[in-house]
Amino acid sequence: MITILRKHIERSTGHKYRQITSGIQAALAGGDLHPGNRLPPQRELADALGVTLGTVTRAYQELDRLGLARGEIGRGTYLIRPKETEFSLQVLHNRGDSDETGLIRFDLNYPVPEGEPDLAAMLTELGREPAMGRMLRYQPTAGLPEHRRAACRWLEHQGMATSAERVAITTGAQHALFTILTCRMSPGEALAVDPYTYPGIINLARMLHLRLVAIEGDDEGMRPDLLEKAAVTQRLKGVYLIPTLHNPTTRTMTENRRGELAEVIRRTNLFLAEDDVYGGMEEQSFLPISVLIPERGFYVANLSKTLAPGLRVGFLVVPEGRMATVEEAMAASIWVNPPLVAEIAGRWIDDGTALKVLTEKKRAAVRRMALFAQVLQNPQLVFRPGSLHAWLRLPPAWTGETFAREALQRRVLVIPSVNFATGGHGAEQAVRICIGPPKNEEEIVLGASILAAILAEPPRRNPPIM
Repeated sequence: MITILRKHIERSTGHKYRQITSGIQAALAGGDLHPGNRLPPQRELADALGVTLGTVTRAYQELDRLGLARGEIGRGTYLIRPKETEFSLQVLHNRGDSDETGLIRFDLNYPVPEGEPDLAAMLTELGREPAMGRMLRYQPTAGLPEHRRAACRWLEHQGMATSAERVAITTGAQHALFTILTCRMSPGEALAVDPYTYPGIINLARMLHLRLVAIEGDDEGMRPDLLEKAAVTQRLKGVYLIPTLHNPTTRTMTENRRGELAEVIRRTNLFLAEDDVYGGMEEQSFLPISVLIPERGFYVANLSKTLAPGLRVGFLVVPEGRMATVEEAMAASIWVNPPLVAEIAGRWIDDGTALKVLTEKKRAAVRRMALFAQVLQNPQLVFRPGSLHAWLRLPPAWTGETFAREALQRRVLVIPSVNFATGGHGAEQAVRICIGPPKNEEEIVLGASILAAILAEPPRRNPPIM
């Protein structure tokens, strides 16, 4: 236990007690520790880390305050499962409508409501066609040929020219990522990721018993030299990247960095899982990394971030010779993507609706984010035009969790940085803010004003845990 804790704690920064707290949180997020594990006695951990007993005591008190640990007389301190109001995306996703009264939600990452496509009109159109009965039958695992061809036409807008034979229609990007990891990795193997990354890949790694290795980066993204070193020292099998409007940091890789990473991936014999679900939202067009290494790159796009989150259609571009393995993994999960949803998506792509909606939603996203930034007036807010989310770095007095809980007390919902921390990383105290969920711009202004007011005050000594 102490060896595990030391590894995570040494990678954290800040005051000694906060290093311990962040290290334990990162170990929980990375799957090295689990609810029910007993933490070392305070004096034992203090001796092992070379810190005072008071430092460890303060760290354990902080964990208790965050609802992550509980001390029991005569038994010690145990990690506990956070209450149902924890900020995990799974819990937030399943919040009922009854929980939303008066709540301003900046939590989930989906498109702005402006410019929604007319689903009722599309269903009416489909209802007039007797041939639609074929959508009730089994279809090819990777999707109907016409749906795969429509996907190719959409992917051209993101610089991903490909053929229908290399495209599989999946039930959203998460299903595509599950498919990639299932057919390319075995339990215990290592996947390189950014220090902060999409929680869905963290959950997948935990479920599939994969080892995540956090690779540090700079302003341009993951550092190629550190990836190459880790490929050998950590025996990496592959790498997961979000090169455009990175979730959660919003960073977009330059063309040069994409080329450098492609060369390292080729040289070290890795595979690439490229998550480009935000590619259509970026103002500037960038070439996907998978174009540079088509023999190694699995490229993922979808319509959930550009058209509507309920349109569960993902596009997975597969390297030559890998489609049979991909189809096997897909068949083991859902057998086939619902063809009716793929038909709707294909028609919207072909009649121009999808591109029109994307254009309107990009304009609205730029407008919403600019409005939010104008009201918040904080230089630590990081975002790019077109991004659906921003990354707010917090002043030293706050942790991501304490800030999120204070915001929730004031009926504003944001996501703390620990939800995105991988491996032993957990040093940066920040929150992710999504501008898609608010119903209108008035909610954007009110929510930003509340968050600005919180930042203008020192944190309460004991922020309530709801």
